[in-house]
Parts: sequence; structure tokens; C-alpha cells
Amino acid sequence: MAVERFLQDEGRKAEKSFRLKLPRCERNANWKKHFSSVSRNDPLRYKSILISTLPQDKWELSIVLKKFVKGACKRNRMKRIIREVYRTTKPFLYQPMSMLFTVNSNPKKLPYSELQSVIIENFGSKK
Repeated sequence: MAVERFLQDEGRKAEKSFRLKLPRCERNANWKKHFSSVSRNDPLRYKSILISTLPQDKWELSIVLKKFVKGACKRNRMKRIIREVYRTTKPFLYQPMSMLFTVNSNPKKLPYSELQSVIIENFGSKK
């Protein structure tokens, strides 16, 4: 996301970018929780991505990318897309949960809108 700002000394606009970071309290780095969320529920498969969820009292996100996805640039791009999908779909989900995304192989394209709609359809609010 880019924001235009004025430079004080020259009076011209300069573009600066910043990333929206995932709060530390929402990061899940505990491998025991990874395995428990995968083993308890049958994961949802979308292309080469497995999405496992575990209902709990707070939001958590975990992303596991295999090295089959060649190139650090591609892996980082996938992580950013998954984080943004997670951030934008949280209001549509009915309860806090721990979400685990596992990318097993290299998907040709990872469309943001399709992944978002899959998550909302399967884990969205129940009326």
C-alpha cells in the first residue's frame, strides 16, 4: 500500500510503502497446535493448498510452505496473499479460530478473490 507524503525540504511528493503486519498475538508458531488442528479435522483442499481450522477463543494464523515452491520471491508472495485473505475474511467468520494453510506444491496462480470466496463459503457465518 503506498501513501503519498510531502517532503519538508523540497516540497515534492514522495511515495513510501508500508506493509500491514500480522499482530504477534495472532501468529501461531507452535508445532503441537499445527498437528492437532490437522489431525482433528478433515482439511479443506483448494488446488494445492490444505486449509485446516480449529475453533478456539482467539484468532491465530499459521502458514507452512514446502520448498517445492521454487524461489523465495514466490514463497513470500504466497505468504502475503494468504495473510491478506486471512485479514479480510475474519469479519465474515462466525467465531475465532486457528487457521493453518499448508501449500504442498506450486500452484500456477494463487488468485486472491477465489481463495477468499472459498474460505467464506466453507467457514463463513452460519445463519
